[in-house]
Amino acid sequence: MDNKKSGTFIDESGVKGYLAKPAGTPAPVVIVFMEIWGINDHIQYVCEHLAKIGFAAFGLDFYDGAVFSPSDIEGAIAKLKSLGDQAIMASLGRAVDHLKTRTDVRGQGIGVMGFCNGGRLAFLAASSYPRDIRAAACFYGGGIDNPQDRLGRTSLLATIPRIEAPLLLCYGAKDASITPEEHGRISAALSQANKRYTLSVFPNVGHAFMDRPDPAEKVATEEAWQMTSRLFAGLRSGGR
Repeated sequence: MDNKKSGTFIDESGVKGYLAKPAGTPAPVVIVFMEIWGINDHIQYVCEHLAKIGFAAFGLDFYDGAVFSPSDIEGAIAKLKSLGDQAIMASLGRAVDHLKTRTDVRGQGIGVMGFCNGGRLAFLAASSYPRDIRAAACFYGGGIDNPQDRLGRTSLLATIPRIEAPLLLCYGAKDASITPEEHGRISAALSQANKRYTLSVFPNVGHAFMDRPDPAEKVATEEAWQMTSRLFAGLRSGGR
C-alpha cells in the first residue's frame, strides 16, 4: 500500500470523516471503523487502498476530529468509553443516510470494515442496520464476546439473529487479547443462527497485523486484502 493520499475530510449534515473515491463512475461505499486511536494515517491509508481497488471508502469519525497516539492509550480508552455503542451506531446511521444522498458515490447497499474495536463495531453495524449493510469485514475485533473485556464492552452474540450480511472475521494466531475460545464461541453462535461467515486465523501474526511492516504481517495483510476484495465484490452488483 503506498502512502499517497487523494481523499478529503468532510463535515456535512452532521457527519464527519475521511472520504476516498476511485476516479470515474460513482463506486459502492465501504464505511471504515477506526481502532481506538481516531482517523489516523493507518485508517486513511485503508480508505485509500479501498479506493484503489474500486470502492468509495468513508472513515467514520465519531471522535469529532480527536486523534490519539499509542502512547496515550488511556486517553483513547476514555474517549471511547465516553461515547458507547448506542452513540456510535447513531453516528453510523447519520453517515448511512448522508451517503445515500451523495451523487459521487453509490450509497445503496453498503459494506463495513473495521480493526480492533472497529472490528467489533463492524460486527455490531451488521446487526444494527441489516437493511443497509450488505457485507462486513471484522479484523481482530476485540470485545465481540469477551467476559473479561477490560473496556467493559458487552457481548454481541445476542445481536447475531438480526445480521443478514455475510461476515469475514480475521484474527492473528498470536493475538493474546482474543483467545481461540472466543473464536469458537463466535463461530458456534453464527453457525447456530444459520449465518453466512468466514472466520480465518492467520499463523505467525498477532494483533493489529494489518498495520505492521514485518514479513509475516505483510503476507497476512496481502491475503486478508484479497479476501476482503472478494467479500465486497457483491456490492458492485447490489447483492449480498
